[in-house]
Order: sequence, then structure tokens, then C-alpha cells
Amino acid sequence: MLMRIFARPFLRRQRITKNLNMLKPFLLTMALLCLGFSITRAQSTVSGSLVDTSSQRKVSNAVVALIGVKDSLLYRFVRSDANGKFSIPGVRSDSFVIQVSHPDYADYIDYLKPQPGKDLGIGNLFITQKSKLLEEVIVRQNMAIRIKGDTIEYKADSFKTQEGASVKDLLKKFPGITVDRNGKITAQGQDVAKVLVDGEEFFSDDPAVVIENLRADAIDKVQSFDKKSDQSEFTGVDDGSRSKTLNLVLKEDKKKGMIGKVVLGAGTEERYSNQAMLNFFKGKQKIAVYGIISNTGVTGLGWNDRGTFSQGFDLEDAEIMPGGGLMITSSDDGEFGDWDNQYQDEGIPQTIKAGAHYSNKLNQDKTKVNANYTFKDMNVNAVGNTLTKYTLPESSYYNRERHDSKSSQNEHNFNALYDVKLDSLASLRFKFNGKLGTQEAETNSLVETLDNDLGLVNSNRRAVSTRTENEAYLGSVLWRQRLKKKGRTISVSASYKMRETQHDGNLGSIIDYYQGGGINRSDTIDQKRDFYSESKTATARAVYTEPMGKKGTLEFNYAFSRTRSESDRKTFDADDTGKYTSLNDSLSIRYGLAYISNGVGVKYQYSTKKLSANIGTNVGASSMNQFDSLNKKVRTFRFLNLNPSARVSYAFAPQRRMSFNYYGGPNPPSIDQLQPIRDNSDPLFVVVGNPNLKQSFSHSLNLDFSDFKTLTGRNIYASVRFNPQQNAIVTDNTIDASGKTTQRYRNSQGNYSMSGFFDYGIKIKEFRIGMGINGSNSRYVNILNGVMNRNTQSNIGVGPAFSTFKEEKYEVWARANYGYNFSNSNNQSLNANFFSQDYEMSGTWFFSKRFFIGSSVNATLRQKTDAFQGNNNITVWNADVNYKVFKKKNGVFRFEMFDMLNQRRGYQRNFSGTSVSERNYNTLSRYGMLTFTWNFVKNPTPAPSK
Repeated sequence: MLMRIFARPFLRRQRITKNLNMLKPFLLTMALLCLGFSITRAQSTVSGSLVDTSSQRKVSNAVVALIGVKDSLLYRFVRSDANGKFSIPGVRSDSFVIQVSHPDYADYIDYLKPQPGKDLGIGNLFITQKSKLLEEVIVRQNMAIRIKGDTIEYKADSFKTQEGASVKDLLKKFPGITVDRNGKITAQGQDVAKVLVDGEEFFSDDPAVVIENLRADAIDKVQSFDKKSDQSEFTGVDDGSRSKTLNLVLKEDKKKGMIGKVVLGAGTEERYSNQAMLNFFKGKQKIAVYGIISNTGVTGLGWNDRGTFSQGFDLEDAEIMPGGGLMITSSDDGEFGDWDNQYQDEGIPQTIKAGAHYSNKLNQDKTKVNANYTFKDMNVNAVGNTLTKYTLPESSYYNRERHDSKSSQNEHNFNALYDVKLDSLASLRFKFNGKLGTQEAETNSLVETLDNDLGLVNSNRRAVSTRTENEAYLGSVLWRQRLKKKGRTISVSASYKMRETQHDGNLGSIIDYYQGGGINRSDTIDQKRDFYSESKTATARAVYTEPMGKKGTLEFNYAFSRTRSESDRKTFDADDTGKYTSLNDSLSIRYGLAYISNGVGVKYQYSTKKLSANIGTNVGASSMNQFDSLNKKVRTFRFLNLNPSARVSYAFAPQRRMSFNYYGGPNPPSIDQLQPIRDNSDPLFVVVGNPNLKQSFSHSLNLDFSDFKTLTGRNIYASVRFNPQQNAIVTDNTIDASGKTTQRYRNSQGNYSMSGFFDYGIKIKEFRIGMGINGSNSRYVNILNGVMNRNTQSNIGVGPAFSTFKEEKYEVWARANYGYNFSNSNNQSLNANFFSQDYEMSGTWFFSKRFFIGSSVNATLRQKTDAFQGNNNITVWNADVNYKVFKKKNGVFRFEMFDMLNQRRGYQRNFSGTSVSERNYNTLSRYGMLTFTWNFVKNPTPAPSK
């Protein structure tokens, strides 16, 4: 029996006295001979070696002692030799404690019992240095980071934050996780798509609300992982579907009572920012409400708001693509606004937003309910200008655009989940998502085209007003059944998704064409447009898994999908009376698209303690039918596809893991790319669909590595992504002599993208130092006036990071990124290389327990290029003064100066295969604001003791 412990036992020393009677010499001699014979036959030799746990070197000059279990008396002892070996001869058959002692090592204790007449070789005994042992005990009790399988877990209390800090402040301190100035979270080089609380959806459409308003001191730990689909988590067979997810685990004492936060702020330039959030916890029940009224850019919008309606979608809800692949698609109405119309730092926003959340587990956790509702009303006034240089095969020209716009949006979003365990083996899950939205916009713009000598070619004064109404609904059901044999499962899912868009708008345009310095001719457009589109998708999927031995699982699946899309576009010209009665046939069309897919697949998964691997493929037959205005089928395309997939994950150690993923699947064209109609939203840039487009095929290869050393706090995260595309859908532009562009679509080869990420960090005393390296390379093809361009864009960045703090004294955090960007094209005049530098630094200094000041600097430097000679360097310096009030110091008065140097402005630079462009726009700039923040916690009063 072996029992190892690291402690020194207390040995009682007994004084033994014996009185021996004198015996006759004969009798004494005979007794000694008999005793010696008996002992010789029963004695054994105990041997072994001593090894240092950390360095693996042999340990010499250590005392190895045997102590009797029955009487606690020292029986034998020796010292280890230069090679760490020891040997104790003449050991009787009895129970002993073996103890190893050395001044530099913790005592080692074990139990042993030699057998009569048999030598006992106990091999290597591993002993630990006292310094390492003390450090390990401290770390084990408060381990900052753990890697559990594919999950990286951060212990919240191991990262110091200010009193009353938000989860956003906490996340910024985690190695491998970054939060940019807009609240976008990146974890291990990937964008975070969802934030959970205790593993449950919590305002899933608005993760920024969660990290801004939940307090850091309420969090026990934060888990970063790639969330699989529900069906994959149930079957245990990886389907390759993943979304980077953060799970906030609350402390047990924070799961009762109420946590709240109220922020009231008013400032110069008529700025205001008011927020409130209340969280009610009672066991597994969570209720939360929040509200935001602001014109400082605090919109509460999640960083992935464009895909809001797909939040909560799963593989069971998605569209089954050819070959059994799955995809969630969305269409874009071009000029008439995005589905979400989110604020992207352009213009001055005025936002009202509110939301409510409810979740609970009932019937001994057999029933789970979750519901979220959000409302948003946002208005944005924006002014901007863009300068673009186009290079043709034999000439070049410039496009100069100025615009001002007013837009408004209101939106209602609701989602609910009901999950019930029917018995110990079966469960049923229902999900519903609904969204209603209205967007209105007015845009006035002036676009001028200039030749290479900056002479006017044409000008377009344009006024556009639009109103768009959207509705979208999704319902899904998933049945999961485990069978009696372990690993044998059946799951069936079905979903129905519907979306409608109704758009009404007016387009007014006056185009002047110049020749010889004067106006040669003019065109006037006055039109009313009535566009309607709808899409309906029904899917079904069945999965069966069968165990293959103790470590293998075989999966069989079948998937069906049917999508029907319709587009009805009507454009009316104004008559002489100003009424819109004349239908413009060339700009009007009714078009339909039906997409049907059936797919079967097989996948094998092998799993051990360290290795998890699967490989499989789906085979799918699909058809794409196009219909004209009379609902007559005009074109049919049929496809037979393979969707291969593979994944390998290997754990070298508990804190070191590597994984590889591959997936391949088709991407069909959208109805907007197919319908053969001109879209003249911009009369000088007309888009025409191509009904002969074929589907493209995408490959996705990902390699990830993570390693963390507990004792030194050293972390390494690395990832590589490669995404080639076959038969990609690209643009084909034709520019005529008057400067008018007509864009079409076609299939082509040569598109790909790749990226890499590496992050290294180490903790040295109170300092944490890190270094990040990132790079990307992509190539895309387009056609201009019949000439194919292959444009390659690359960038590489190096980003050192540094942070330190001294409790109740200061906190300093700094990060930089040095980037080099280069764009190469077979059109040599479009090649451009330039450096970029980004610096971020923030600090807080505490002068007392109530008074502290803070400051932050964000500097962006852009190298000048041949195309753009302007000053593109921007430095944003913010500072704040804070004073805590109340007995618990949970109230804070704060005066902040935002953009003290008044340099903040909107700026973007873009390179393509045929053009380079620079865009400037208005955004929030210098203002001062006084705010009061109140963080409060109300826990239930414990019952009095009896």
C-alpha cells in the first residue's frame, strides 16, 4: 500500500530500559545461534533512488529512514549516494514508515512492508524543493488560469480590478483576451460571438450590455471556449460548428438578492449618458432589466449586431446546403439600409434602448426556460466625404463624394427557449425568435468624377428617401433520445424561418456630363420605388450515433432543406404632374428562387483521455430553380457535392493542447446576385444580376495551440486560419467614357484568405509582460473593362503589452501595435505599402480609498502614400477625476474630459484591385461630462439562529 504525503510526522522518542538476567554461557550461546539463524532467513534489502520533481536530477546526501509502525522507533537509516541511490540491508518483515529528509526538500513519507526473505526495490522516489512546493500550494489555492480540455478558465479574483469595476474592465486584464474601444471582444485571436451567464443565454443579442453593467466582483470565473451546437453536445460527435463564447460564472453569494447599477451623466456640447440595470437572483432564477438613453456613442449594441437575428440559431435551425452542409444566410437591400442599421462610429447617435431577461430551472432542473426582449430606437446624423482613385488599363480617374444623412431605426427583438427532460434518457427543446423593425433614412449627396488631370467628367446631385419594414420569425424543435446502450443516440430537429421586407422610397437625381470644360448634356431622374422580398426556409435533420468499442462512435445523419425566395421590384417614373404613375419596365421585375437540398452523411469519432479525432463527409444532391414574373421556371441548376470534415485535438498535458479543424461546403448565390434587373440606386453605378451564376465552394482549415504554465504565469496562444474558395462569385465592372459604371457578377478562381495569431505572456513579480504577433494575407479577383485583376492584400503586426498594479496605489496598462500593410496588384499603379502604428495606454492612480484619477491615450499613426498625402495621425487623450461616496464607497462622482486634444475624427483607408480610397466622416469629439455611478447589492437577510 502506497500513501504519499508531504509533511513531517511527529515522532515520539521513547526511552527504553531493560533489565537482562544473567544466563548460563551455554544457554546464551545456543539462544544467540538460533536467533541469528532465524533472522538471517527473514531479512530483506530495501533500495531505491531519489529524484527532484522539477529538474529530474538525482538528489544526494538525503537521509532515508525506516520507522516501525507499531512502536514508532527508528529502525534503520542511510544516506543517498552521489547518484541519489540508497540501500538499507537487513530489514525484518514488518510494517514501516519510510521517511526521506533533506534541508532543501519537503519531507517525503510512504508506507511499506517487506516480505520475508524478498528484497524490495521501490524505484524512484520523487521529492519536491521547499520553494517550489510553497509556490505550488499558493497557486493551487488561487490558480489564475486553468485549461480544461478546450476551455480556458480565468479565476476572476486573481486579477485585480477597481472597486465597482465592470466585467469589461475585468476582461481587459486577461491574457489572450482583448477588448477594443468599441467593446468588441477577441479571445485567443477570434471574435467572441456570445456571452453567457452561468451557462445560460443572457441578453444574447446584446453582449455589450452584459459586460458593461455586470460587476467584476460578482464573477467567480470566466470561461472561454468554442461552443458546439446543441446536437453535437448531445451526441458527443463533433460536427465542426463553433462560435467563440465567454461564460461568466457568478459567485454563489451573488446568486441571491439584487445587483444593480445606475449611471447619470450630463456634459458640454449637449452630451448626456444615462444607464440603469437591475439583476434579481434567487437560486437558479434570474430576472434582469436595463435601459440606456445616450448620445455619446453608448448604444448598447453588441459587436456582432449585424447577425443579431441569427444569435441563438443552431445547426438545427440553419439552412441545409448542398452536400448536407448548413448555413444561415441574409440578404442586403443595398441603398435601402442594412437589416440592423447599426452604429459604426459614423455620425452622432441618439439612442434609447431597453431590455428584459428571464431564465429559470424548474422541476429539479428538468425544465429550463429562457426569454429575452429588447427594444431599440436610434437616430444618427452623419456627414462625410470619400476620395477614390480608379486605375484603368490605359488611364485613371478620380471620384469625389460628399454626403449628409439622417437615419432613424426602431426595433423589437424577442427570443425564447423551453427545454424539458421527458425522462432520464429523452429531452425536447423548443426555440422561437422574432424581430420587427422599421428604418427611415434621408441622404443628400454630390458625386463628381474627374479625369487624370482633375477635369470634371460628370457630377451627380442625388436625394434619396427610404422607409423599410422588416419582419423575421424562427421556430425550431429538437428531440433527443439516448438509448439503453451507452453512446447510442437518436436526435431529430426541424425548423421554419420566414423573413419579409417591404421597402418604399424616392430617388431624385440630376446628372451633368461635361465636355470641353462645360456641360454637354444632363439627365434627370425622379422615381418612386416599391420593393418587396420574402424568404421562407424549412429544414429537417436526423442523427443516429452508434458506439464502436469503448473509444469510438459512428454517426449517420440525414438533412433536408427547402428555401423559397421571392423579390418583387417596381419602379415608377414621375409624370408631368409629378405623380408616379408610369411603371418603368426596365427597372421592374418579379423573380423567384427555389433551393432544395437532400444530404446524407457519415462520421467516425475516436476519443481517449488525450486524443479526440473525427473524420467524415456528407453527400448532397441539390437543385436551384429560378422563376420569372409569371412563376414560370426559367433556369434549373443541379449539383452533387461532397462536404468533407475532420477534427483532431490532442492534449500534451492538462494545460497544453493543440487542435486542427477542416470543413468544406458550397455557397449558392443570392437572389439579388441572380435576378437579371438593373439596380439604379446610384445612377452612375448600376448593378445587374447574372442568372447564370454557379455556386462557389469554400474550404476552412484551422490550427490552434494553447499552453499555460501555472508556476510562472506564462501563456502561449497561437492559431492559423486558411480559407481558399473555388469558383468564387466576383464583380465584373465596365466603365464607359462618361464615367458610368455597370457592375455584374461572374464566377472565377483564385480567391483565398489566411491569417495567423500568436500571443505570449509572462508574469514577473507584479509585472505582466506580453507580446502579440498577427498577420493576414488575402487575394481576390475582379474584372475591370474586360481585364482580370488579382489583388493581394497583406499585413503583419507586432504588439507588445505591459501591465502592473500596486493595490490601492496605481494600475497601469499599455499596449502597442506596429503594422506593415502592403497591397499588390497586376495593375502596378495600385500597389501601395505603408506602416501603421497604434498605441493604447491607460492608468489609474489612487490617492486615498475614495479619491483617484485616471487617464488614457489612444494614438493612431498612418504613413502617407502616393495617393494620400494628408495628415492621418490621430491622438485621443481622455482624463477623469473620481471621488467615491457613501459608507460602502459604492457611489462615484466622475468628471471626464473626452478627446482633450480635439483630434478625434473618422477615417478609413481601403485598397482594392482597381481602386484606392480614403474616407473621412464626422464622429464624436471633444466634450466634458460629469457622471454619478451607483453600484448597489442587496442580499437577503439570513434567518436568525434558533
